[in-house]
Amino acid sequence: MSLTELTHVWVEAPFLSDSLDRFPAHVTVLFPASPPDEPLANATPAQAILASSLIRYDGKLMDRLPNLRMIARTGIGYDNVVVDDATARGIVVTNTPDGPTESTAEHTVAMLLALAKRLKQGNDNLAAGKWGPREHPLVGVEVRDKTLGLVGLGRIGKRVAQICRLGLDMRVMAYDPYVTPAQAAELGVTWAELDDVLAQADFLSVHVPATSQTYHLVGREGIAKMKTGAYVLNMARGPLVDPEALLAALESGKLAGAGLDVFDPEPPPVDSPLRNHPLVIATPHAAGVTVEGRARIESMAVERVLAFFRGERPPDVLNPALFED
Repeated sequence: MSLTELTHVWVEAPFLSDSLDRFPAHVTVLFPASPPDEPLANATPAQAILASSLIRYDGKLMDRLPNLRMIARTGIGYDNVVVDDATARGIVVTNTPDGPTESTAEHTVAMLLALAKRLKQGNDNLAAGKWGPREHPLVGVEVRDKTLGLVGLGRIGKRVAQICRLGLDMRVMAYDPYVTPAQAAELGVTWAELDDVLAQADFLSVHVPATSQTYHLVGREGIAKMKTGAYVLNMARGPLVDPEALLAALESGKLAGAGLDVFDPEPPPVDSPLRNHPLVIATPHAAGVTVEGRARIESMAVERVLAFFRGERPPDVLNPALFED
């Protein structure tokens, strides 16, 4: 295989960097066609797709693209790509897990501090022409000596733990079945069972993939185990948090607030209360969207495509069976 065989690449979302310029001059880069309900109408020639997160890449879609050899996700999560369907068709799937780590971790901490300091409420108060009084809901809390509970201690979870422990003097607990207590201790983190993390967290932040095992991980039962007045943060995947249970907990006063960058479904309905709830700070799946983060993600995704068509095994292959003899 050589790069001369790569002639068309289809790009789901606009690139913010100049990484697409790394493709050889003979490669045609295609973007979603109009109308928007048929974005892949012009993707038939594509041998590679640089995939974002809004389109579901399943066998039915893949069968419409007879030339497709590779799907490169520009991000960590790949729950919108049916990897088994791709494997059955000989289509290589990759992602870029290292790209958005710093951006997403910083976004998480920004959300945590914004919730603690009641920045949304203060901003809305001033925008409405008000000033005081300095009483609930405008009174914030300090995060020093508070407990951050992490579910998931991978790349992003580790970085959030580091910032909050060293920078904010928070106590950090974490549950991750793939991390040992000794490994957590090396990070200055206390490993605990999930129920203990839920029960002790003043701020609960989830950083795990969306799977059948993690679906609605933060639901009615989980929230019931949490402290009254705790906060929930989700920068990972929408299905991790049950939106109805979250709303009920916010309305009842069980939870003091939530910071959400992801939703279930995504995007949330226009009339979803989570879009403008006074106790929710919501962003549109933008935690990894920084100048630096996007540049890393886009460069990594392009390099994976180039490596594959050079005849190499690219990094972060999600269906490695395709490379086994």
